Amino acid sequence: MWTRLRTSCLACTAIVALASPVDAQRAPQAERPNIVLIFPDNLGWGEVGAYGSVRGVPTPNIDSIAAQGIRLDNFNVEFSCTVSRAALLTGRYAIRSGATQNTGITLWEVTIAEALRSIGYATALFGKWHVGGANWIRSRTPIDQGFDEWYGIPNTSNEAQFTSARDYNPATSPTPYIWEQKAGAAPRQVKVFDLESRRVVDREAAHQGIDFMQRNVRARKPFFLFYPVTQIHFPTLLHPDFAGKTGAGDIGDAMADVDYNVGLILAALKRMDIDRNTIVFWCTDNGAEGRRPWRGSSGPWRGFYNSVMEGGIRTPCVIRWPARIPRGRTTNEIVHEMDIFPTIAAAVGAPEIVPSDRAIDGVNQLPFLEGKQATSPRQSALYFTGSTVRAVKWQDWKFHYAFMPEPRVTELPLMRLFNLRSDPREETDIKDANPWATGVFDKIVAEYTASLQRYPNVPSTAQDPYTPPRRQ
Repeated sequence: MWTRLRTSCLACTAIVALASPVDAQRAPQAERPNIVLIFPDNLGWGEVGAYGSVRGVPTPNIDSIAAQGIRLDNFNVEFSCTVSRAALLTGRYAIRSGATQNTGITLWEVTIAEALRSIGYATALFGKWHVGGANWIRSRTPIDQGFDEWYGIPNTSNEAQFTSARDYNPATSPTPYIWEQKAGAAPRQVKVFDLESRRVVDREAAHQGIDFMQRNVRARKPFFLFYPVTQIHFPTLLHPDFAGKTGAGDIGDAMADVDYNVGLILAALKRMDIDRNTIVFWCTDNGAEGRRPWRGSSGPWRGFYNSVMEGGIRTPCVIRWPARIPRGRTTNEIVHEMDIFPTIAAAVGAPEIVPSDRAIDGVNQLPFLEGKQATSPRQSALYFTGSTVRAVKWQDWKFHYAFMPEPRVTELPLMRLFNLRSDPREETDIKDANPWATGVFDKIVAEYTASLQRYPNVPSTAQDPYTPPRRQ
């Protein structure tokens, strides 16, 4: 089955109504749901209205997803951009796929897009890829990983600064571009990715996503739209429509723009009369941006992305599916971004599209999201930096094997235990008062380690084509 076929505010709401026109023809909803996955970058708890926006910037469109569906207060991700995207798309801890900032994932991995395309979905990515590695253009573009079309940046948002550097020399330094590609064609440079194009790339990607949805509604084909937003990753530069508009600085203006673009997509779903049978996920890849002057807010949590503190790995997530998910729920049950793949597979009625020949760490959360079971089937999660298990979460408890309150900074004692309900900022180590804890967390790590005997991790240096070793 897996043989590859290579071929904020009232003003914000008012502006949404002026979005680019949608074809008046409304197609009947397909039997299988459409999937829209919106994935902002380095956006922490404290920026979203539904999570208590510290800047007071309204986010009515994002909040509407929570109001019409479910708000997850214990949604977990990996600690940095590439590894988070790898985990999301494959349903596996990034360390299993060998993902790093430099290598991305091999073509042996099966992504959500590949799985959905195998059962007739149209697939597209508009925004930030950042899973292809340094040599992405050779064979690791979104097209190579199951997307029919894409538009956006292949790597990270800070590349927009390259051409403005004092020592930049186009003869000796690579020039970053915004790219586009369709299945069967080579990737094409659209324009230089610089400080000006960085301001508008998310808006352009949103409009491309709407066009993609329209085309597939007319064709009566279910679709998977992946919209990995570049905001609010540094440099947090604002679309001209919102620069200086909120009075809450660049981050506040960026949030107004993020919410506006979400509104464009939601409004298009409604106009096409497909919103009831479209699953919309809005979740973020990492916790708050830590770099000044664009430092974000982690809300009640401590830390920023690039660490495994709660502020780095616990992010906002809201989900709606009016046809199946009850509205207005909030939960503190543990859910992980890896769960999205098997949950989508269950939602489209095709659990078999999740590969069975490798370790899958995600779990199907659909019965929980639908309210058919009271608790999440996930009780724990591991948190890595590089190949090191830094921390483990189990129920309300979190055990740090190597305490790292800031990126690349460890503190003694390395091993610390926190109860996240009573100590959400991870400030008071209670390991000595709870001697049982080490055994519980060691067992969770041991189960992961034992799985490596049957399913060894893909080396970070693995080249394509990759063939896994024979199972032991």
